Amino acid sequence: MNLWLKISLLAAVQVAALATMIADKQWTLNRGTQVVLQTEPVDPRSLFMGDYARLNYSISRLRLDGDDAVGGDREFARHDTVWVALKPDPAGARAVSVHRERAAVPAGLLALKGEVSYVADHDWDRASNTSVKRRTLQVRYGIEQYYVQEGTGRQIERPQGGEKVSILAAVDSRGKAGILGVLLDGKLRYRETLF
Repeated sequence: MNLWLKISLLAAVQVAALATMIADKQWTLNRGTQVVLQTEPVDPRSLFMGDYARLNYSISRLRLDGDDAVGGDREFARHDTVWVALKPDPAGARAVSVHRERAAVPAGLLALKGEVSYVADHDWDRASNTSVKRRTLQVRYGIEQYYVQEGTGRQIERPQGGEKVSILAAVDSRGKAGILGVLLDGKLRYRETLF
């Protein structure tokens, strides 16, 4: 095989890989079920990619015991793949249960795939400002960062006048999620575009 043919094949493979990544993301955004997720954004700056909001969702931290515990399985380890059953709601989807297998997600609920970041046996109780023995699960869904125009990241991180930030996401049939846009007080402020 000559050198130019090898270079052409290598370039074609790279272009195909990029096209596949873009098509996969667009498929999720176009075909997924839309759901609103409540957020707690923090740290809006990346030196390499500009402004962004690092997002933590109310469904990222799941309590496995106590009065507000989710249903489903109880034993998890770091890096486990989990399936979170979501009950969509215009005010913000709620995690109902967490499972090791997708088949265990109850019918009629949205199945969102995630990865366990860590499991903790103690949780910080904001009301009493103390550590409480309570098993919790921190889950990542792959939608924890959202890039915005230069100089606008702080608007998402620290909304003014008590504005409430939430994310409009799409969850596809594979359980993969993508961010469609950012909502401030329920109104679309930023809309995801292809480029």
